Amino acid sequence: MDMMKKPVPVTEEDKQKSYYKYYEREAAKIAPEKMGKVFGPPINAAAQLKFVDRAQILEPGFDSEVGYCAMEDGTGYICDKTFIAGGTPEMVDWYYAWRGLDPLRYTILDPMNNISALSMQSVITRDPDRTIQEKYWDTTQEIKHPGMMGPFGPPKIDYLSLKCPSSVGFDMAKIGGDNETKTLICGRNFAEGQPPTAAPDYFICSQVKEVEGGVEVTTRAWYGWTVMYGKNFKSLPDGFIMQPMVAQELLAQVAGEWANIAEILPSLYAEEKDNL
Repeated sequence: MDMMKKPVPVTEEDKQKSYYKYYEREAAKIAPEKMGKVFGPPINAAAQLKFVDRAQILEPGFDSEVGYCAMEDGTGYICDKTFIAGGTPEMVDWYYAWRGLDPLRYTILDPMNNISALSMQSVITRDPDRTIQEKYWDTTQEIKHPGMMGPFGPPKIDYLSLKCPSSVGFDMAKIGGDNETKTLICGRNFAEGQPPTAAPDYFICSQVKEVEGGVEVTTRAWYGWTVMYGKNFKSLPDGFIMQPMVAQELLAQVAGEWANIAEILPSLYAEEKDNL
């Protein structure tokens, strides 16, 4: 762990939980082959997928470049790819439901940077009659990270509203089954507060494909775009231009989080899959 920072504190009760052991591990590192994309210069904005064309990701063979940029309309864009050895699409769906039921479940991914990702509709997640995807669809997770004063000060708060793909512009007939895309986790993210302390709303989705030895998760986010009442909505006012470093910061966060998920998900799922 980084000795210049302090980990998020946990309780004595937390230390008795079966998954507390993951809190004590070293956080995973971003894959070396991605470091230049995450911390290097922006990618070519003109070549990246526009938010209004996002449904194209479900077409067979569609691919995206890892990186970040400011798009031509002033909004931001990122793309990350993470391989999960031994992973399955079911594990990824399960993770999004499971993590929202206890603060420690998000903290264990990165004790230096994660406080909690608590579901505000936990009754939905605990409903035994729902499929694993239905357990997180139409739920909102309040996500807390340490603020400027660290883990003991006021947290930075975001809200991630997880949605069924069909409600945010994707064709469910192209997801699951024999399709290349096995599952698609979609969310609308919005921050607490007002600019400049709160960033524009953004839309994020993680596309899961089966590959040899596991799954590949491609996460894309359009920073300054979202879906409101089923329609595309540009949350960054016209005339504003997002600095590429804002998108870069989001990419670093996403890439770091998925590096940690990839490291622990198969074993975590094997141990906890029945404990929603």
